[in-house]
Formats: sequence, structure tokens, C-alpha cells
Amino acid sequence: MSQSLTALRPVAERDHPVLSELRQDVVLQRMLLGAAEPITEPVADWLTRRNAGGWIRTVTDAADTCLGYVQLFDRHDNNRTAWFGICLALQARGRGHGRAATQQTLEIARTEMNLRKVSLKVRADNPASRLYSRLGFRAVGTQRAEYDDGATLHDVVIMEYLFDGHSTA
Repeated sequence: MSQSLTALRPVAERDHPVLSELRQDVVLQRMLLGAAEPITEPVADWLTRRNAGGWIRTVTDAADTCLGYVQLFDRHDNNRTAWFGICLALQARGRGHGRAATQQTLEIARTEMNLRKVSLKVRADNPASRLYSRLGFRAVGTQRAEYDDGATLHDVVIMEYLFDGHSTA
């Protein structure tokens, strides 16, 4: 999958049905450390909250079909940091869209937002953690029994991506 086939754009009203479906998918939300029950909040209300303190974009394919979303949230301007999140529809996974959308988001974070670090939390059993590692995110800690999905307590790994010129030494 070529990165040119995956694009990020502002969320449009036509994306709301897909975003609503993703938000109501309990299995997916539990993998994303989200709600353990279906989310009934209207997408427009959720987007208003997300855009107030962060940045959210629709992930699309070459036909401009909504595949999911990426977001940067809890941005700290003084520290030049933010948290990253991504959610893709089942049919979009494993086709390179997640990689491309993450790389594009990191580039926007670096060049347009002037961030020096992007962090994320991922359930320890989420296969996406391997992708994050391949893209340059580094695991910096594990929160034991952090996420309760209603049936099981899951470990959560904190990962960070430091942009060029910034060292942890």
C-alpha cells in the first residue's frame, strides 16, 4: 500500500456514519482502551469536544472513503508534546493505511505543530504495538492491570516518539 493512497483530511459530515460505527464497536473500543459499553453520544458532540483541545482527521483511501480517524490530544504547548490515537475500520487494517496515517500524523506534529514528542498508550496485547515500534516509537513503561474491559484487567504500554534533535540521554 502506497502512502499516496492514504490521506488525512478534516472530518466531514459524510464521515459520521463510519465514525459512529467505530465508536459503537465494543470489541474495538476495548482494544483501544475505550468504553466498555456501546457509545451513544452523537459523533458531532464527540468531534466538538475532540477539536476543542486537540486535532482530529479522517483517514481516507484513494477514493476519499472514510476508513477511520487519527488524533493528537492533550497537547501541551510549553512542553511541545501530545498524545496520539488511531482507529481504523476492520476492512482498512493490514493494508498499510495505519502506517501511512501514523507517519503523516507524525509529520504534521513535527512540521505544523512544532511538537518534539508524541506519546501513546496501547493495550499490551494489541498487535498495533509492533507497528508503532517499527515506526520508531519506543516503549517507556508498562502500567500493570491498567485497563478494565469489564471482564479482564489488561496491561497498558506507554510508547513515545521523539523527533530528530531530541535525546533522552
